[in-house]
Formats: sequence, structure tokens, C-alpha cells
Amino acid sequence: MLEVLVALVILSLVVVGYLELFHGGQRLVMQSRDWSAAIAYAVDGMEQAKLAPAESPDRRLAALPGGFRRQITTTPWRPGLALITVTVIFPTGRRFDLYRLYAH
Repeated sequence: MLEVLVALVILSLVVVGYLELFHGGQRLVMQSRDWSAAIAYAVDGMEQAKLAPAESPDRRLAALPGGFRRQITTTPWRPGLALITVTVIFPTGRRFDLYRLYAH
């Protein structure tokens, strides 16, 4: 009887360890999904800014699917160059900024 009890305790510790590992993996997958979405939104915003004239900076905060928000700013940098900044704000409040110089 004692051996069975010890075996159950050891088995339960192993199961708890696997559950913690599984939970950590799920959390990493969700964070990766959020970062992938933020990068995709930033790249899309960068392409939109390249299509828009550099003289008309867009400073509005746009709502995106999944609770994300995006702000695109175009500012003159040097003659013939503009600095495009795309800021993606996560639903949790974190930020991802993408900068690119663009010849116009």
C-alpha cells in the first residue's frame, strides 16, 4: 500500500510538471501570435505610407482587428527623404515601432 501511495505522489508531481510546461508553451505561442500580428500590421502600414504623398503626414490612431492600434507618421528628414514611423500598440499597451527612410 505504501508503494502505491509513493508511486501516486511521484506520478502527480510529474503530471504537474508537464502541465506547467504545457501552460508556458501556450503562453509563448500567444505572445508569438501577437508579435507576428504586430509586425504584419506595421509592414502593412509602411506600405500604405509609401503610397501616400510624403507631404501629408497621417497622425491618426487607427483601430485594427484583435484590439491593436496603429499610428503612421511621415516626417521630412532631408531633401528628397522622408522618415516613416509606424507604431503598433498591442492590446496590453506594449508598443512596436518600425522606422524607415523613404525616397520620395
